[in-house]
Amino acid sequence: MKNLKLRKIVAAALTVAAISTVSSVGASAAWKQNSTGWWNTEGDSYSTGWRSIGNTWYYFDSTGYMKTGWINDGSAWYFADASGAMKTGWVLDGSTWYYTNASGAMKTGWVLDGSTWYYTNASGAMQTGWINYNGNWYFTASNGAMKTGWVNDNGTWYFTSASGAMQTGVIEIDGKVYYLAANGAMQTGQVTINGVVYTFAASGEAIGDNIPTPDKAFSSSGVNVTPSNNNNNNNNSKSNGGGSSHHKSDSKSGYPIKPVDGYDVLTYLGNNKYSAHATNGIFKFKVIPTKSNSELFVTNSEGNDVNITGDNKYGYSIDTNYASDKTITIKEVVRQFDESGLSYKVVNEYTLIIK
Repeated sequence: MKNLKLRKIVAAALTVAAISTVSSVGASAAWKQNSTGWWNTEGDSYSTGWRSIGNTWYYFDSTGYMKTGWINDGSAWYFADASGAMKTGWVLDGSTWYYTNASGAMKTGWVLDGSTWYYTNASGAMQTGWINYNGNWYFTASNGAMKTGWVNDNGTWYFTSASGAMQTGVIEIDGKVYYLAANGAMQTGQVTINGVVYTFAASGEAIGDNIPTPDKAFSSSGVNVTPSNNNNNNNNSKSNGGGSSHHKSDSKSGYPIKPVDGYDVLTYLGNNKYSAHATNGIFKFKVIPTKSNSELFVTNSEGNDVNITGDNKYGYSIDTNYASDKTITIKEVVRQFDESGLSYKVVNEYTLIIK
């Protein structure tokens, strides 16, 4: 009986000793460094592979040393900074940006960060400028963000849909018709489409009596919409005394107005109306109702009415002071559209003296 009690006492003592040994291993885990690098001790051994230490992930190679920079664990690429901490989100390595997901794995291809799309190539590097993906062209800004709607690349305008895909051909944007060449560049001037010559203003929209039929229609942000069917210029509004249309000062036309010697521009027609003429037959005959301030009067190069309204156009603001100094000031207005938004700028101003 005494021997049995003794054996129990010895067994209990050995159990306590074993527990004490395990606790001391945990307590002894610590960072160590030598000339080769850092490692993390685990009792008499060291950490290998991924370890979460203080809520931060670190990676240790097979010899136990902590890794920094790019790490391939056999399943994906990860990035650890100089302290060894694994990074998530955007990573700047040298001058190149990379994107890692919440688990730290590097992403390639299209990346959605918040509500903005970015594109990274097969090596994970974020791309900027034009990108060809599955046969479609996309444009990403200098910060990598994919653009939609109008895109200005070195002075040339392009249009991309809400998905970012560059558009070509005849399209309608906010009710106006544009022609984009095979390379996506917006066209101006006279363009032959399927054997028919059409005229496009300097701002890109089709003008004149003949408007091409669009293949697609979009809002300015690139969202697909139903075509407006308002592209026929035969429904111009007419004013009395000259058969001319007039539109508000947010309109555009690509034709400059130039006075003839400053005097022989306007001719009194009666009923408080004047006709305007210009050089090179560009402005030609136009009736200006002198009691109407700040309106636009638009004709094409043939002197015919151009039925245009809304933004994205050139225009001429008409200011009349016929009752006082007998002058009419014509301001050539250009609508500017860039990444900061819309603005209007007066680029030329002509004072026409009433005879």
